[in-house]
Amino acid sequence: MKKFKYIIAPIVFATFFVSCSEDFLDEKPQVTVELNQGITNEKTLEIAIAGLHNSMQSTNSYGALIPTLNELLADNSFVSLRNSNRFAGTRQVDLSYYVRQQADFANLWGSLYSIIANANFVLSYEGQIQDDINTTNTPESLFAQAHAVRAMAFYDLVTHFSEVSGNGNQDLGVPLPLKVDVNAKLPRATVTQVYNQVLADLQAAEGKILNQDKRLINNVAVDILFSRYYLAVKNYGMADTYAQKVLSNNTFSTIATTTSAPTMFTTANEGSNPETIFRLEFNDKDLPSSNDAIIATWYSGGTYRQNFATRAFYDKLSTADVRRNTWFRLTGVGSPSLAAFPDTPKPVDVAKYTAIGTDVILMRKSEAVFNQLEALYYTNPTSALAKLNTYVSTYRAPGYVFAGTGQALLQEILFQKDVELFLEGFRYRDLKRNNLGFTNPQTGVALDPTKYQFKAFPVPQSEMLSNPNIAQYPGY
Repeated sequence: MKKFKYIIAPIVFATFFVSCSEDFLDEKPQVTVELNQGITNEKTLEIAIAGLHNSMQSTNSYGALIPTLNELLADNSFVSLRNSNRFAGTRQVDLSYYVRQQADFANLWGSLYSIIANANFVLSYEGQIQDDINTTNTPESLFAQAHAVRAMAFYDLVTHFSEVSGNGNQDLGVPLPLKVDVNAKLPRATVTQVYNQVLADLQAAEGKILNQDKRLINNVAVDILFSRYYLAVKNYGMADTYAQKVLSNNTFSTIATTTSAPTMFTTANEGSNPETIFRLEFNDKDLPSSNDAIIATWYSGGTYRQNFATRAFYDKLSTADVRRNTWFRLTGVGSPSLAAFPDTPKPVDVAKYTAIGTDVILMRKSEAVFNQLEALYYTNPTSALAKLNTYVSTYRAPGYVFAGTGQALLQEILFQKDVELFLEGFRYRDLKRNNLGFTNPQTGVALDPTKYQFKAFPVPQSEMLSNPNIAQYPGY
């Protein structure tokens, strides 16, 4: 978001609008909408919503960067000593990666605000579009999707660039643009104001989305977002309620079993993955660059093959855990072998995304399990412990038993969540939300709640230069 004019939705739509045929998600974009026409009917609104979802594919946010930063800036993964220089700064124990000039933070900021600008453009037509009786959709359903996507982007901005709700500096949320304005130079809203907007958008979307296509945001995805929101604002009763709502929905997705879980991330099974709630669609006609896709740095068969799980993380998995040696492997597929890497201990390959065309999962049912477990930890830890043992022993690691209490229970819940949802965008913000510091056993990087780098990412330098009304987080 160097300036708002660079991310205004009509400009982005000229790139991302797609065909309004029924299989529009399976084809490369073919149709654009002239800027002077805008959204004039339900069909062009449907095209705009497809474009909005397409913008979420950006590898600068949901397509790669959010999952990457949430692992590399935490304790269970690292960049190898043999690297392409991408993300190499995350290894530095002096925390020199956390600077306002960091391109990764600028890319994340700009990508999320681009998505918001697209959503704002769509929502500027809310109430103006007639229902087309010849379509299976409705304007209400389509606008609800735009509200949900905007809520998700604002949530991810405030999660990364501001302090935890209720802790520390609550004045420095993030800018809160709600309309298309090329001249806007907004100050930071408060953290409460941003979360209030997230809630308002989720409430505007709740129960109104007609599609059940996992390649589009849907009602169950909105319920997942509600559970994330309520965890963030520490309303654990409501977080539990919405997580249970997702878990009770057996018509849309089910939890994968010990038999089906190991192959959930294969290209052959991505369309039939029973747990998927919302995924980014990638196919042979719509692919990220092989240099930028999530597999480029995260898989031993990728272009740069440099980001790995730590051996300390892997060694905590029981030999009965179906995720061990399927999603996490001691042997890779490229050359040189993992044994030849200069790291000590040797790296552990992450084999969730092994082909450039593999869809990136944004939400799946097991997340609801862990959202509920975290909520219960704060309200009913006995129930949290029982449900943790049931989930892991039934679906992932037969024979698993955990008996810890207190903070050890919380740490185990979040550890099992990272085993399950590794590289799906959670670890850094889970630790941050629960004020849990760490030392990465591979790199020695240490973060804790006393350090400003733990509390919030810096506003990018480009934004500081172009927007005189924005304040930097203290320390940067």
